[in-house]
Amino acid sequence: MSETRKNSSVQLSIHLILWGIILFFPLIFIYSEGERNIIRYLDFSLPIVFLMVVFYTNYFLIIRRYLFNKKIWQFFLANLILFALCLLVMDLIRQFFFSSYYAQLSTNKHVPPKDKMREIILYRDIISMSVTAGLSTAIKMTTQWYQSQAEQKELEKLHIESELQNLKHQLNPHFLFNTLNNIYSLISINQENAQNAVHQLSNLIRYVLYESDHPKVPLSKDLNFTTNYIKLMSLRLPSHVKLDTEILNADESITIAPLLFISLVENAFKHGVSPVLPSYISIRISMTGANELECRVENSNFPKPEADKSGSGIGLINLRKRLELIYPSAFELTIEEIGEKYVSTLTLKTGSEK
Repeated sequence: MSETRKNSSVQLSIHLILWGIILFFPLIFIYSEGERNIIRYLDFSLPIVFLMVVFYTNYFLIIRRYLFNKKIWQFFLANLILFALCLLVMDLIRQFFFSSYYAQLSTNKHVPPKDKMREIILYRDIISMSVTAGLSTAIKMTTQWYQSQAEQKELEKLHIESELQNLKHQLNPHFLFNTLNNIYSLISINQENAQNAVHQLSNLIRYVLYESDHPKVPLSKDLNFTTNYIKLMSLRLPSHVKLDTEILNADESITIAPLLFISLVENAFKHGVSPVLPSYISIRISMTGANELECRVENSNFPKPEADKSGSGIGLINLRKRLELIYPSAFELTIEEIGEKYVSTLTLKTGSEK
């Protein structure tokens, strides 16, 4: 059963129970000579039936058609017409079916005269209908507000999911573009290593296309992907580049959003390596608390020239957007250029994904 149908069934049950109690309650008190007086009970139940008419006519028709469309005067006019029709029908029913009952009541000295009694009943019914219409309006407005809130949350969720998919679609070609650039450079240096690199790349692409399609993945798998990417990129590193990595062996129970570290690592290999000058890349991924994960990437800084499109920074922009959507108020991303050193640090609380 869907959530909407379940909620509707609960509401229907509540309405039936409440009206059932209201209709059953008088039977406890209405006695005449030791037996329940059915005529007296029907007389009492008659206005309740018309209160139900007022309640549900407002609930399903008048409020939606007029009040929700800000037609206030039409709303009040519709209720006045409804009240008048209900009062007229009730008066006719009383005259045709309960005249003998009221004639019997008029012989009781403690009961007001017939005309006075009719006036009292009229005021009572008008007040009861007004309260019922107000109650129906309050319940309908509250229900509508909750529905609007639920729909708004659902729209926000769909928007976030759509934006995340768009960001992933940007990330995958970006990752592939940078990796192929590195393999292309490797071909001129060592063809055998280039062939191995293509095989390793196929394994990485398999993860990107299939494993990372889930909202969350085991941290161990994502770190394994990151490690394999580092190994692939290290094949083309010249001897004057020092690569230092320390990546934790993650617990299988820890899950995170996929592909959060790859942009920082990519950035280090792209901007941290000089063809001729001494260079270094340091990558540390560790748990710094019970549920706190830190990825720190430090490298020598050799920024690409403006004409080099591969240095456009799409990856880091993409990463920050994804973090803001998935880990709102649960991450910290700092990127610093300190002289000839470039430091990127991502800290996030695992298990706090949105």
